[in-house]
Amino acid sequence: MGESKHKKNSGSYASQKSKSKPNNKFFGIFIAVVVVVLIGALVVLNNLQPSKADTPPAAGKVYDISTEGQPTIGKPDAKVEVVEFGDFKCPTCRQFETDTFPKLKEQYIDTGKVKLTFINFSFMSQTMGLKDNDSRRAAMFGEAVYKQNPEAFWTYYQELYKNQGDEREAWATEEFLSNIVKQIPGIDVEKVKKDVQDDVNKSELDKDHSIVNRLGISSTPSLFVNGQLSPGYTLDALTPLIEAELAK
Repeated sequence: MGESKHKKNSGSYASQKSKSKPNNKFFGIFIAVVVVVLIGALVVLNNLQPSKADTPPAAGKVYDISTEGQPTIGKPDAKVEVVEFGDFKCPTCRQFETDTFPKLKEQYIDTGKVKLTFINFSFMSQTMGLKDNDSRRAAMFGEAVYKQNPEAFWTYYQELYKNQGDEREAWATEEFLSNIVKQIPGIDVEKVKKDVQDDVNKSELDKDHSIVNRLGISSTPSLFVNGQLSPGYTLDALTPLIEAELAK
């Protein structure tokens, strides 16, 4: 559109002197367009990198992480709380669920020593440049399941990771997620779908992302043990921090 305007205007003046004004005008328009494009690019990059903290979380520092109203498995009064920030499309989060979670559950959660809390950091669809934000949809389905039955969330958590698709593709469609939810006893899948369509739990997801932004988290899974950042997602990485907290 800018090019066609240029051709029309440049042919409408006879002298070189009179042409200089529209050229200046077009130069000004060009600069304005560049500025708008740059601002748009910054907005996109900001969305892809949602952390707003000045520095990322540091090892050894204790962070105050409010987990009230978040999905939690384990004894409510467990001495140690592990907080997982995850995205259901994240392949490394799937490794945590399939490799670490069962051992963590057997050794620490089932014995009443540790409770595990999950907080959404649904960013991968944007990072992969997908038009369909299925990271957000998967998180919103989880929020809707949790709203109906907090314990059922963990069935959704495990089943979704078990059936995880390629992070480069928008596989977490409404149909796919609905089929996962249908397998969970006692959950009304139609109610879940309506809640997601109506954005009923948007404030919950916004709250999750505000925690992510405050802490400066930029990757998943990010795990904290009583507020301390774990150096990794394996049980070997978590155990020293857990045992140190249990010994206090």
